[in-house]
Amino acid sequence: MSKLLASEWERLWKRKVTWLMFAAIPIMVYAAAKYCLHQNNNLSPDLPQFTVAGNFPVLGLAEMLMTAFNFVVLVIAAMIVTEEYRSGQLRMVLIRAHSFQQIIIAKYIVLAGFIFLYLVAYFISCYGMGYALFSNPETYPQFHYQDHVTLGEGFIYNLKFYGLAFLTLVAMSSVVFFIAIVSHTTTTTLGIGIGFLLISFLYPNIIQLFQQFLNNEVVIKLFFTSIPMIQWEGLTLMLAKSSSLYGWMLLVLSCYILLFHLLIILVTRRKSDIFI
Repeated sequence: MSKLLASEWERLWKRKVTWLMFAAIPIMVYAAAKYCLHQNNNLSPDLPQFTVAGNFPVLGLAEMLMTAFNFVVLVIAAMIVTEEYRSGQLRMVLIRAHSFQQIIIAKYIVLAGFIFLYLVAYFISCYGMGYALFSNPETYPQFHYQDHVTLGEGFIYNLKFYGLAFLTLVAMSSVVFFIAIVSHTTTTTLGIGIGFLLISFLYPNIIQLFQQFLNNEVVIKLFFTSIPMIQWEGLTLMLAKSSSLYGWMLLVLSCYILLFHLLIILVTRRKSDIFI
């Protein structure tokens, strides 16, 4: 299995698209920084939304997580699963005594590793850009914290935020990986994946229209059954000093991962039988 993982990792980095995505990180960070600088003109420094060097890694990621990062996951999944399967490249790997299921598991692990590395690179870039473009006070306000945090406390908070962001992207990977396996073309994978994201953006806002007819707690919990909504507003709530929604959102993400892992196992077993 280790040789298969190494082979899949090498295959991923042979693609120009992979390198282009990494090359785009400084552009993404700079775009997020320009947006935050513009927002600072209309915000008080006493607000947690006001960007400084210490919190830019969080605010810079928040601007990109539910859009650009989800799209990166979707493109990589379509590229390493649907495209290779339909082009016949997977059949060449199958000849080397690996089952279809083993190959898919290896590809999923490779995708998770890529996401982790992508987040690390983005995190480092945000700190570099943050210190270059923003002020660097010794303390600053934090979301859902009564007191200001120091740079050290802020760094720990940022690490936790990126850890939870990674978990949301793993959950999203589980969904799009299943879509990639069952889709017949790369275009279908991208289309269904984008459709899933649009629905995930849309239905929480529709639910809010019925807030007067439903219990407020029910509306909030239904709102945070959407992965993009967890990415957009949920992560800071999960990291609040007194969070009542941490367990709920962790359960939702776990359910996405477990459910789609189960579906992936069932589908890959059927496809393995076809290849036999």
